[in-house]
Amino acid sequence: MFISKEIEDLLRPYKINPFGEKKDRRAKDWMTLLNELPICENGEVSLLDEVGVDFQDKDSNSIKNVLLKFLPWRKGPFRINDVFVDSEWDSSKKWNRFRSLNLDLKDKIVLDVGSGNGYYAFRMIGEGVDKVLCLEPNLVHVSQFHSINHFIRSGKIKILPERLEESGLKSTKFDYIFSMGLLYHQRNPKSHLSDLKGLLRKKGRLVLETIIAPRVFGRFLQPENGKYASMPNVHFIHTELGCKEVFEQLGLKVIGETDPAITSLEEQRMTDWMPFKSFESALNKQDKSLTIEGYPAPSRKFYILEKIN
Repeated sequence: MFISKEIEDLLRPYKINPFGEKKDRRAKDWMTLLNELPICENGEVSLLDEVGVDFQDKDSNSIKNVLLKFLPWRKGPFRINDVFVDSEWDSSKKWNRFRSLNLDLKDKIVLDVGSGNGYYAFRMIGEGVDKVLCLEPNLVHVSQFHSINHFIRSGKIKILPERLEESGLKSTKFDYIFSMGLLYHQRNPKSHLSDLKGLLRKKGRLVLETIIAPRVFGRFLQPENGKYASMPNVHFIHTELGCKEVFEQLGLKVIGETDPAITSLEEQRMTDWMPFKSFESALNKQDKSLTIEGYPAPSRKFYILEKIN
């Protein structure tokens, strides 16, 4: 059983077809592509310092050609033999910032909300996590997860193609919940955090990563028309003061945090695996410290929050 009967029931419609009955005309093509990937037994998997796998006697060019058809690759990188999936985000930089907090994930049960293609979930397994449930409504990312896990063959990660509020999770409690890059997209950030808190075990921990606005904005920056750094649906970007005020209201105690880290053009950029507009086009051409809309450029930080009541 994967974590709980509740989760087994939620996953059941996706055991044969990872997209279930989701309406996306591309799903049939993705299934065809997944079936074109070669079977690779006894691969040597690396998940601690990278997400990679090595095996013998397989045509790397054919693997690359298939994986390229799952564009765009937003999170990564991944390495399948000598095929390097150079994603838009060098997500190892964010993960290393998390690792600097020295949290013990060994044997923990984790929920990763808005997981993308599972890059961070694979890295969690490298840190000794027992099980990870990923929630990801974007089916492109779901298809990418299955293409990578085809080679890694981890039974410790499952992905549910649903949003948190539509997932049906009610009774399962988690040791850790990850919410990275989601808070500023919420129309009601406090409700989002409250929902996550409700799925934590007693003394469970919430790993929150978000953009932080400068203190001059008071409690939060509210972008005009919901547009920030070319991203749509950005509703509130909290300052550190604003974040901690919300945490206190919800009974979440800050037990760890990183310094804010300015997003760089080395961390997020256009590549052959994501050949569309990226972070550089979201910045002011004359002043890279500003977004194209004139707001301060993104600076991100982690908060580790413990459920105290």
